[in-house]
Amino acid sequence: MFQLCYRVHSMMEKLAQFTDIRCCLIVGGLSSKVWFLKMQETALRSMPDVVVATPGRMIDHLRNSMSVDLEDLAVLILDEADRLLELGFNAEIRELVRLCPKRRQTMLFSATMTEEVDELVKLSMTKPMRLAADPSTKRPATLTEEVVRIRRMREVNQEAVLLALCSKTFTEKAIIFSGTKQAAHRLKILFGLAGFKAAELHGNLTQVQRLDALELFRKQQVDFLIATDVAARGLDIIGVQTVINYACPRDLTSYVHRVGRTARAGREGYAVTFVTDNDRSLLKSIVKRAGSKLRSRIVAEQSIIKWSHMIEQMEDQVAAILQEEREERILRKAEMEATKAENMIAHKDDIYSRPKRTWFATEKEKKSVAKAAKRAMERGFLDGFLASGKGDSLEKENGSGNNVISAQQAEDLKMKEKRKREREKNLPRKKRRKLEAARERLEDENQIDKLKEGGRENKKEKAGISLVGIGYRRAKAVKAVKKAQDAGKIGRKANKKSERPSQTNQSRTEEMRELFQSDMSERKQKRSIRGAGKKKSKNSFKSKSRYE
Repeated sequence: MFQLCYRVHSMMEKLAQFTDIRCCLIVGGLSSKVWFLKMQETALRSMPDVVVATPGRMIDHLRNSMSVDLEDLAVLILDEADRLLELGFNAEIRELVRLCPKRRQTMLFSATMTEEVDELVKLSMTKPMRLAADPSTKRPATLTEEVVRIRRMREVNQEAVLLALCSKTFTEKAIIFSGTKQAAHRLKILFGLAGFKAAELHGNLTQVQRLDALELFRKQQVDFLIATDVAARGLDIIGVQTVINYACPRDLTSYVHRVGRTARAGREGYAVTFVTDNDRSLLKSIVKRAGSKLRSRIVAEQSIIKWSHMIEQMEDQVAAILQEEREERILRKAEMEATKAENMIAHKDDIYSRPKRTWFATEKEKKSVAKAAKRAMERGFLDGFLASGKGDSLEKENGSGNNVISAQQAEDLKMKEKRKREREKNLPRKKRRKLEAARERLEDENQIDKLKEGGRENKKEKAGISLVGIGYRRAKAVKAVKKAQDAGKIGRKANKKSERPSQTNQSRTEEMRELFQSDMSERKQKRSIRGAGKKKSKNSFKSKSRYE
């Protein structure tokens, strides 16, 4: 999302450079310094015309910054809505929609219209108008798609096949998509040792490092950009000639997004996909989509053998570089902790005098959202999960363990049940009655099971419930006795406990009798006072003695 925000902001700056339209960028990850947050807060206070922001950072400022709100918002634009939901930003988007004024215009852009996106449309828009552009699976006419079959016996030489292609055929302006961050980093090291200019782009890098990698590739200072699916959407780099899917994408949608980085705006481009025996289903989808224009590329055997030997010789260097990087990370972390401790001691008063910041989602919750999103994407579905991420109550901890259900999962189950009930309304009457009868029978069985399992506990609960009325009456009687004692109508009870329980019961009975008699006498006096002020009616059915 950061890359998309950065690209939109840079484009807005270029378009508005000769106008008085002001635009500001509100994203996280660039710096955690207080001055950087203050700078963003100052930009928001200056009332810019356009704010390009990530959901989490915008909510952070709305919660913790002074005089920052959305009261004057006129237009809300949600770009790449399906991607936002996949990354677990569902709760943040809902919170932003809640904070926005109702009288606004809302625009929602999405490459795919899933059930989750439909729910977001219902939540954030009123009477929406749907506009459909080109189909998501439509291929550009200038795109040439190729497939490299990796046989089972040659899967170990997949890196050699890639280096062979990049050394002879696709030598510049190529984006290589890897499946994992570790694989992308290893390829970057191999490319560097082989003498190729390459940059990497994945989730283990900071936002500054990602920007540097993009700038190097955009300015053609490097020939190859090795990336994960972080770069599959939201990037518009002019002149990308080739996209190489080193790791086969999960589905056709991911494939379309990846190859969409090339052959843009009428330019020619190549898309090369490495397909193993396990990727036959995706290969069929690609063949169906591309038709007769799909080509099969064969890499020379001699070139593969040559690069295989070179990779074997570079293994020791790769291991040494990875070990050195691990040690540097540990050392850097220790230095950061030491610097943090020094700052805490040196600037203790300033730090503790600041108002405590509140967070919509903690780091632990964000990580759990990301993990859940990754698992859902690997399975190929997003049921039960909307950016990890996690329901409207992300402020509560999700807990741990396999049997713990998060707030978002509980909300999704409710929505599923609601949709199921809505579908049942359209069924014939007989089927509806059968479903209702089956549901009631199931509920009764569950109740019986619960009663059998917790019989003793239920008995205790029932006993407690039945004693509520008695306890209330007893408390009321005690208060009445105390009131009568304060008024002097009843003598106070001695502090010493009676030796005989029968005498104690007798004294209590006498006290209650006296209390009852005094209460009855007060009621008679009140009635006599009320009756004295009223005229006696001829048709009154009440006795004369009451008014005399």
